[in-house]
Amino acid sequence: MRKFLLALFLLAAVGVGAWRIFAPAPAPRNPIDRLKAPSPMETVKVSRSTAPAVVVRAAPESPNKMTAQRAKMEERFTDLKEEGRRIRETLIANDPKAAQAYSAISQRPEYRQLVDQRHQIEAAWATAPDGERGAMLEQMNNLRQQGIAMLLAEIQRVNSQPAGETLQRSAPGTLQLSNGQAPAPAPAPPAPIVFQ
Repeated sequence: MRKFLLALFLLAAVGVGAWRIFAPAPAPRNPIDRLKAPSPMETVKVSRSTAPAVVVRAAPESPNKMTAQRAKMEERFTDLKEEGRRIRETLIANDPKAAQAYSAISQRPEYRQLVDQRHQIEAAWATAPDGERGAMLEQMNNLRQQGIAMLLAEIQRVNSQPAGETLQRSAPGTLQLSNGQAPAPAPAPPAPIVFQ
């Protein structure tokens, strides 16, 4: 019987000790402090010990490590990426039918293929060896020229059509459909009513 009582006493002592260690902290009496206190579920959550996946990305070389030829290639590549966009925005800003022409060619599969090729070259540029970069620049230049030529041909086709509805830029980033006519003047207000 003594062994049973001793075992029961030890079990109770271990249980009380475990309860004191693992019991959540009492909630504060002040309501403001209760809002600031962590919830009991946050204290019980167990964090997983998994190592984060290591992602290795090839960073472009710093300018002081680049050769003069490579620096020129990087600069030309950046110019080619931006030049097509600048030309397109300038055309759309200056010619109201250019927006309509651009929306028409952007739906064509030939133009989408040119854009996809350009994106593939941009993605491969950072990891490409120096020997391939010259060919990539030539290909980017050819793709830009083909895209601009398609846009100019479409603008010429749209301009040769009779005046109809066109897309016009009302604000940066917004296009509005309008017809080729000037807007109709507002009707004259009715004559005032005079009571005698």
